[in-house]
Amino acid sequence: MLLKLLGERVRVVYQIDEDHNSFSGFETAFSAEEIQQQLQRILNSPDFNATPQQRAFLDFVVNQTLAGNSHCIKGYTVATQVFGRDENFDQAIDPIVSIQANKLRRALERYYLLSGKEDIIHLKIPKGSYVPVFNRRTTVETKPAPYNCKDQDTCFEESWPAVLIKPFINLTNDTEKNYLGAGFATELATEINRSQAVSVLHYGAEGQGKRSSDTAARFVIEGNIREDENGIKVVINLMDIKTSRQIWSDTQLFDKDLTTIINFQEEFASIVGAIVAGEQGIIFKIISDESKNKQPEQLKTHEAILRYHHYDQTLSPDDFRRAFTALERARLNEPECAQVWTFLARLYADIFSLEIPGFDIRDSENKALGYAEKGANLNPDNQCARAMLAFVRMLTYDIAGARKEINLAFELNPKSLYQMDGIGYVKTLLGEWELGPALINKVMRLNPYYKPVVHYGLWVNCLRQHDFQNAYLEATGLRRPAIFWYPLARASTLGLLDKIKEGKKYARDLLQLKPDFKERGRILIGRYIKFDNISDLVIEGLDRVGVTVY
Repeated sequence: MLLKLLGERVRVVYQIDEDHNSFSGFETAFSAEEIQQQLQRILNSPDFNATPQQRAFLDFVVNQTLAGNSHCIKGYTVATQVFGRDENFDQAIDPIVSIQANKLRRALERYYLLSGKEDIIHLKIPKGSYVPVFNRRTTVETKPAPYNCKDQDTCFEESWPAVLIKPFINLTNDTEKNYLGAGFATELATEINRSQAVSVLHYGAEGQGKRSSDTAARFVIEGNIREDENGIKVVINLMDIKTSRQIWSDTQLFDKDLTTIINFQEEFASIVGAIVAGEQGIIFKIISDESKNKQPEQLKTHEAILRYHHYDQTLSPDDFRRAFTALERARLNEPECAQVWTFLARLYADIFSLEIPGFDIRDSENKALGYAEKGANLNPDNQCARAMLAFVRMLTYDIAGARKEINLAFELNPKSLYQMDGIGYVKTLLGEWELGPALINKVMRLNPYYKPVVHYGLWVNCLRQHDFQNAYLEATGLRRPAIFWYPLARASTLGLLDKIKEGKKYARDLLQLKPDFKERGRILIGRYIKFDNISDLVIEGLDRVGVTVY
């Protein structure tokens, strides 16, 4: 297939790479032989952690492009010729190609950040297409892209929080371990960049010794690697340049067996990334506190989003109103920002499902669904957008659609902790009784800044098993007294435990927060609990403490 092309030149016109921002804007050319050599270099590298199917995917699209058949590279073609699907394949039902393409893009990203960082030919499969492009790499240092909301997956204003990740210093007295410092920093940069919530600056090894103050970053992550008889110790520090303070530090220890280093680096990056740059993480808490007294018209888009995250922690009526006002204004100012639509969808979903006083419930269901779809369409490869669409579909009784979307969200990045608590929560409410709670418990174990709402999912799972004692323990972990589900869960569970006196106290709180609950309760419970045997238990427990649902 390639014989007719060998010796010819493949002309490639390319733009600045959105992920690495490291290519000049000019026209260049590579021979088919050079591209084939680059393909084999990638496939043979231990840093290209792709499955055999993903490797076949890459090999297929590169060779089809070199053969002049790039116009034939479609989801259907890849599914039938690489993944063994038959002629009846429908990508709307079976998203295997898009899922595997996302995993392949991450594997290529990892390769070029590690052993491929000096490669001349940079092979990439752009989002929205399966046709590879071949760029000439001119530098290995990553710098933040200029702000252009329409050109990026998410909105990054110039004032959006930025973090500089410096190469970790090797203090093991073994120069052959210098690569570990760059490896840890690279994995962490890759993980935080996937959050699409923080702008990432990453120095390669040549950046050692540069001053952090010379960059646009507000926050700096740096660390070192030491070795003793117990193993290799990684120390990490987070600095706030604005206040010249160290605001967080941690230490991780791993075995000296370097064959496990890749898995450890990935787990390390996942944990640290969620703690530092997660939606409820350290950076956002600091910036949120600084902007909380601003008027809505003074807020930039990222500050409006921070108000949503603050509401997500408290679920208080006042914080809801502040987040709603700020995001509605941001929607008008930045209509192409996917995150704004996604988080507004959640607020409208809460109006619909919690019947929040002071807001029009009549059209909230349609707005929640429409806004969630808009967010997912603007950013189809974003876990948060997909998970939010699944959540809204679940609330509106589209169970099949919810399951499809939450599975897509999970497959986009099954190892990351960023959205895994929310994904586990929705999976649990949809009846995935093994995987859902397992994901929740994993995040709770590794990330102290997990979403508190996940306790509701674990509470439902305990009720399903008639484990009322542990159900009550989960109910005590909710600590969100501003919404009626807080006293509802406690009152019902105490009723099932025959602790009637204690349960009646929470029953009074429930009716104070939601006076018409006896009339509306069955509908409100059904929006979150989709299994009659569990909702009947909840209603039975409430009845025992004096709240009879009609």
